Amino acid sequence: MSEPRPKLAELFAYMDSTRAALVKTARGTNASFARIRPRDGAWSAQEVLAHLAIVENGVAARMAKAIAAARAEGIGPDVSDESFMHTLDAFRIADPDAKMSAPPRIIPENAGGIEESLTSLAASRELLKKTLIESSDIDLHSVKFPHPVLNEIDTFQWALFVAQHEERHRKQIERTLGEVTELAAECAPIV
Repeated sequence: MSEPRPKLAELFAYMDSTRAALVKTARGTNASFARIRPRDGAWSAQEVLAHLAIVENGVAARMAKAIAAARAEGIGPDVSDESFMHTLDAFRIADPDAKMSAPPRIIPENAGGIEESLTSLAASRELLKKTLIESSDIDLHSVKFPHPVLNEIDTFQWALFVAQHEERHRKQIERTLGEVTELAAECAPIV
């Protein structure tokens, strides 16, 4: 297989770096603490990982469907190698303090363990990258579908969103674990 185009290589490098950071954070998490919600209305670290798996699997499936429809319509080739890595900056997706509410369909219920979510994330990332590579012969900037907050964004932006969203939640996991650790310390008996 040939090397991906420069803009796709740039995207994959970013996706790989956010994923590596997430895996490091998740694997360094105490499994007992991962199940604890730090306060009412907040997700546990385990629920955050399950949410990420739900989102990435959903994006990969919607992306494949949108690309198939675009192919059927005879979409043309991509003629630009211009970077799109800053096209979502105004939305502050990676900022854990920017308030966003998840639609009900991506709220984790009955979250599995850390390894279960990481396994699901590995499979969805492989599918997402494979879909992008196999579709590099068409203009993925023209293949768009709606996001509940960002409105209509293109396929490249969806992949970028997945990585930025992952980084946002990695930071939230770290904050959540810090809060849970503080709560545990407050409840610990003084000896």
